[in-house]
Amino acid sequence: MKVPSMHINMLAGLALIVAATFSSCEKNDVDNSGQFRLKVVNASPTSGPQTFTLAGTLLVSNGLNYKESSDYITSPSGTRLVGEFKNSTTNSIFASGEIWTANNIIQTVYLAGQGSKARVKVFTDDLGTPNNNQVKVKFIDFSDNGPSVVKIRNGSGDDLVSSLPRNEDSGYKFIAPGTFTVQISSLTGNNNSATFNLPDLQAGKIYTIYFTDAADGSMVANTVLHN
Repeated sequence: MKVPSMHINMLAGLALIVAATFSSCEKNDVDNSGQFRLKVVNASPTSGPQTFTLAGTLLVSNGLNYKESSDYITSPSGTRLVGEFKNSTTNSIFASGEIWTANNIIQTVYLAGQGSKARVKVFTDDLGTPNNNQVKVKFIDFSDNGPSVVKIRNGSGDDLVSSLPRNEDSGYKFIAPGTFTVQISSLTGNNNSATFNLPDLQAGKIYTIYFTDAADGSMVANTVLHN
């Protein structure tokens, strides 16, 4: 039976749409003509040393322990790049996730959480140096035991971040160098969940201050230096 040409054209168009859909959903869509820079951080207290693989390429081979970070690594950019943190001795996957990036941007990827809540989170960095003898910081809350949304204040009780949801960053703030006191509280209450003193923050430097749960379940604060 002869199929009308109109039907053939319609089927061909449908095939193109389906092909385009599958193509747009393909993992590890690497742009080999472009590059970006990525810092890798182990923010998971119970993970043990971790390697890191991106789109099938091993970027961190010497296992990162909790609180350790790599230098910035140059890698091909792309979309839906699969990032995998693996136990450095067994090579088993501890957590994996997709990384969307673009040419010439700078990002940091974190291993956060523990057990079934282990996850891969990525944030874009701005390495522009702060002026006027200041320190540039941003905050990220990875604590699964604390409130899902927190307020952040300095040691004087001044608001720095009025609302920070878990797994998101605050954007950059500018503070004085030296020891920095940070207070964390629930968005719905004024009682502090935790207070931390972070010593030796240096003028002209850029830090991320992230909150997570220690192995005993208590909240802790750690820093990542970016420059």
